[in-house]
Amino acid sequence: MRKKILATSYLRRNSPMPSSRPLSIFDLDRTLTRYGTWSPFLLFAARRRAPWRLAFAPLVLVLMAAYKARLLSRKRLKQAMQRLMLGSAIDLDSLTCLAGAYAEESLARNIHPGAIASIAAERAAGRRIVIASAAHLFYLEAIAERLGVADVVGTASIWHGRNLTPQIAGENCYGKDKRLMLERWLAGQEIDRADVHIRFFSDDLSDLPTFEWADEAVAVNSSQKLLQLALRRGWTIYDWRQPRSARAGNRTIGRTALG
Repeated sequence: MRKKILATSYLRRNSPMPSSRPLSIFDLDRTLTRYGTWSPFLLFAARRRAPWRLAFAPLVLVLMAAYKARLLSRKRLKQAMQRLMLGSAIDLDSLTCLAGAYAEESLARNIHPGAIASIAAERAAGRRIVIASAAHLFYLEAIAERLGVADVVGTASIWHGRNLTPQIAGENCYGKDKRLMLERWLAGQEIDRADVHIRFFSDDLSDLPTFEWADEAVAVNSSQKLLQLALRRGWTIYDWRQPRSARAGNRTIGRTALG
């Protein structure tokens, strides 16, 4: 069961009444999930497909250090990690099996029960559910399917026929690029932004461009920086990380703010 710590209406000033079905957009990693999904997917896939590739794990750590030192972009980091752990190509049938098995494991071990309850509540309220994540579509879609979510916006890959390559098509769905990709998704769905109410759920300050684009912001399992910003701006705050007994002891504070 989710626990609302801070309630808000956080609506745009002078905005027209929405006419399209409202959207509830969820980030994936550390929002719906307990921990990130990219590195665990690569380890999961390597163990099942080519265990000898686990020997490259120390090189992955070196790549991560290079990223932290700003020697690599997130996009280049993810491409290099995939090449090491999955190889230069993987066929569609093998990938489909791996993604499906990983999605099943994620649902069993990595999805917050509060996230499942929140998705159900948003859907019951008549809202269309979207998952928007930097996760690659080839496993994001499998996780979303098991959560009953049909609409996803994520990081796309370049394919050669039926073979997946490590190359990312376009941009990694992260930060400002996530907002741009959501805007393109709306256009592709023939939804006018002015006609739809958007509620956005995320755990990280990197999603600030999307938080500010949405009509209603929900900070979930927040980092300290995001939590402080959410408190200042009067955003809704959820924490699904706490044990049920701790959640039951939380106090609900009602507060409204206009963005």
